[in-house]
Amino acid sequence: MNEEYFRAKKMGDREIRRARSEGRDPYIAALDEIVPEADTLSHDRIGIQEIPLRMIAGTKTVARANAFARNFMPVMPARTEMAEKWANLYDAQIEEGIRDPIQVFEYMLHFYVQEGNKRVSVLKYLGVPSMEADITRIMPNPSEEPDYLMYKEFLEFYACVPIYDIVFTKPGSYRRFAAMVNQDLKHKWDRDFINVIRGAFFRFYSVFQRKGGNSLPITPGDAFLLYLQVYRFDSLLDRSKYDIEERLNEVWKEVLLESKDDKVELIKEPIEEKKNFILGSLYNENHPLKVLFVYGKDPKTDAWEAAHEKGRVEVEQYFGGKIKTAGMLAHPLKENPIRISEEVKNYDVVFTTRRELMTDTLRVALKYPNTRFFNCSIFLNYHSVTGYFGRMYEAMFLMGRLAAQNTKNHKVGYVANAPVLGRMSEINAFAIGAALVDPQIKVYLEWSGKKEGSWQEDFAKNDIKVYAGPNLEDEEDNQPVHGVRVITDTGVEKIAIPVWNWELYYEKILQMILDRNWDRAKSENGNTAMNCWWGMDTGVIDVDGMDGLDWTVRKDLNIWKRLMINNAWNPFEGELHSQNGMVQMDGIERLSSNLIISMDWLNHNIIGSIPTLSELNEDMRQLTMASGVKGTDDL
Repeated sequence: MNEEYFRAKKMGDREIRRARSEGRDPYIAALDEIVPEADTLSHDRIGIQEIPLRMIAGTKTVARANAFARNFMPVMPARTEMAEKWANLYDAQIEEGIRDPIQVFEYMLHFYVQEGNKRVSVLKYLGVPSMEADITRIMPNPSEEPDYLMYKEFLEFYACVPIYDIVFTKPGSYRRFAAMVNQDLKHKWDRDFINVIRGAFFRFYSVFQRKGGNSLPITPGDAFLLYLQVYRFDSLLDRSKYDIEERLNEVWKEVLLESKDDKVELIKEPIEEKKNFILGSLYNENHPLKVLFVYGKDPKTDAWEAAHEKGRVEVEQYFGGKIKTAGMLAHPLKENPIRISEEVKNYDVVFTTRRELMTDTLRVALKYPNTRFFNCSIFLNYHSVTGYFGRMYEAMFLMGRLAAQNTKNHKVGYVANAPVLGRMSEINAFAIGAALVDPQIKVYLEWSGKKEGSWQEDFAKNDIKVYAGPNLEDEEDNQPVHGVRVITDTGVEKIAIPVWNWELYYEKILQMILDRNWDRAKSENGNTAMNCWWGMDTGVIDVDGMDGLDWTVRKDLNIWKRLMINNAWNPFEGELHSQNGMVQMDGIERLSSNLIISMDWLNHNIIGSIPTLSELNEDMRQLTMASGVKGTDDL
């Protein structure tokens, strides 16, 4: 008997013992047990093509399952017919290679062997990465389950790129990957280019596997996509495996973070531990903390950037000589694919002020780990870059109440620019605030970032006189939120606006760094991303213009403001209803912060919908691709 069979059997026996000790079924899975109705579902003949052995999950029938351990190693005794056939196949593979394709059923991106279990076992034992298979696809019943929706995305990808090598598990990943390689999912890709894609992926995968990536709860495809967010696709073609390994080492913390269920800790208020007077601060007038602000657009012409620039100037004045700041403009994407220069290495802290700069920020953060990097965004979770944003939905709840108190026809409008993370909470809080004043009110939602249509014309058609949004004359809308405006016969009157106190936000972050509280918290969090998500209780968000309101309106808003500041009430607690029905029942605690940020539904009294990527103009499409809510991808 071939000695290799005995070695393989030992591996199988060891896997059997381990599986039993963990309370798992020790044998390979059988599709007939997993999906009893498999034979009655729709079948599509795919044909013969190469498939990754790592995606072979089991066998088709129960009868053949007990011959192999979960790792597909044989467990039948020596001197049996099965053992002899296995040994003969091993010899055939060594001498000339196994050429006949196996027969498999594919169900939800897992393969189950109908004919060829021993060939799979031999090749897995030898560490062969792939083999040819004659594939029949079993189509699952349609549903709204996340796994099925991701499978639909895969099928869209497969129609253009008929390979099984690259599998993603996060919504929108196939479209993001296509965009990274300058392709779309509407046309079939060139066969030669597909081979280039496969070659690049295998170069990455060989390094990923060698680093132990297969033991992580993340697909090689997800890790591949994360790598491509930092390093260009063509770098996999002209770099040695050593260079790829060096780069993967740099991004490995982000790969480990991606594999975790609990990826981020939300810091909801500044960390204010007692100062360590023995150690003191690392920075002073003779050795100031060097801080760089990187703007995505020119602060001289962009209101969002102007607010951050004002914050930079004022925070430097506040700290005197303890910090030294500078501002620079990121390179335009069309002119330079590297938007943030290596000048960042000369600074202790770097703030990048737009979500769209997160990927560029991550690139330089991985290259210069001794610099602290912050990006003005939320839930774009990376270990190397801290997100910072505000609970602006608190102020927009007040804006909703104010709008409802000023309308006379049970109608108000709301203009948003793009459906990014956190935006639905602002829209819904506005709608909830309005509904608590007037249960009959309707909120007409418009998107200034859409390619077609005019929110001004839609408001006029629907007789909207009170709205939260930009000026009627504004051609562009670069602000995430707006105050309440009233359209009169003589023009547009601005009543009150939500404000960002960026100077205070930067002051508190930099104070944490000066006091060493930030570095300590980062160290204690280990391999977990950190996001600052501060609200009205910290002073970084407020409402401006309330002094000019009627005293009864001002009193009403101040009452609700104090309730939120004292954490005594939240717009997203208790009974909630979306356009599609009840979100949660009365008496339920408020939604978690994660659910508030990632909210992808609209309140019941909103007239409108969430746009998809294809409906947005190029700037807003890029913004949404960077941090869009679930459902913005076109399926």
